[in-house]
Amino acid sequence: MKQSLVVMLVLVAACGDNGGSPPVDATEQQPDADTSAVDRGRYIANNLGVCTFCHTPLLPNGQRDQTRLLAGVDCFFDTDPADPDVGCLSTRNLTNHATGLKNVTDQQIKDAILDGIRSDGKTLAPAMPYWIFHNMTDADADALVAYLRTLPAVDHQVQANQQPWAEINDSNNPRQLIPIITDAEIPMPRNPDNQAALRGRYLSSKVGLCIDCHTPETAPLALPLDFTRPYAGGRTLPKEALGLIDPSYPELIMTRNLTPHADGLMGWTKTQIKDAIANGKDRDGNAVCAAAHGSLISPYAALDPADLDDIAEYMLELPPLANDTVGCQQPGCGDCAGPPVP
Repeated sequence: MKQSLVVMLVLVAACGDNGGSPPVDATEQQPDADTSAVDRGRYIANNLGVCTFCHTPLLPNGQRDQTRLLAGVDCFFDTDPADPDVGCLSTRNLTNHATGLKNVTDQQIKDAILDGIRSDGKTLAPAMPYWIFHNMTDADADALVAYLRTLPAVDHQVQANQQPWAEINDSNNPRQLIPIITDAEIPMPRNPDNQAALRGRYLSSKVGLCIDCHTPETAPLALPLDFTRPYAGGRTLPKEALGLIDPSYPELIMTRNLTPHADGLMGWTKTQIKDAIANGKDRDGNAVCAAAHGSLISPYAALDPADLDDIAEYMLELPPLANDTVGCQQPGCGDCAGPPVP
């Protein structure tokens, strides 16, 4: 069975030039110290947790269709494009319409975000990273729901999932849920008293998705991930799941080792790490292979500066792990595709 995961935060070197265009997701997204619950939820959905990355369709010019913000995407990615009846996974309409969340309770929304339980009691496909979001604070989960309740209603009944995703949705006995990441599986900073790194740990692995993309799989294109090697990179992801629609990109992209090992970010400065996350440039000035970084739809271009600083601090404080993912990287992503889709 083919299995793939929608993920957003990828740091891969040498993918060409991001062009310096202003990212559309960078507007009106940064909260101040006195932000309301709705503003906090907006920041999580649009930036930290990158909900818009999966749940908002793109226009032909590559920008997000802001008239259909979080209204869901039909066949967001396809694990078997050769078969029209297999492989498509669609993302749900999250707006306040009957085809979205209008008739769903706040608790049902939280159950989906935090525990992978759909409003009909079935199982969410693990492309929805509930197994990471489960660890966000109650206040942040409530803020996210509060923001979703403010979205303008969009009439959009998304396309039904195809196999293997439909099989996951229909299986309730036993439930095919991915195990929740435990707090013990999320690495502590090497200096446990580093408060900035501790905040970065929360931002990147509980309410954000760095740990999702940059932890290797237990098997190619499969879940669960190998949390004996968190942040060691080497995960292979379909290019469409990363917002890469240009046919010049390989079908699969491999994520980078983010730990301060010689195979990863050893020798990188905090400024260089922040530039890669927010502006999509590695320390050699090359663009990274993900639309999440430095593109027209980059959610991280609008991270709060203090949050960006704390995330970079945490990366520098991670326990170093050997995993050479850089050797696969060539200009334009080259042979970064990893193993073929089974």
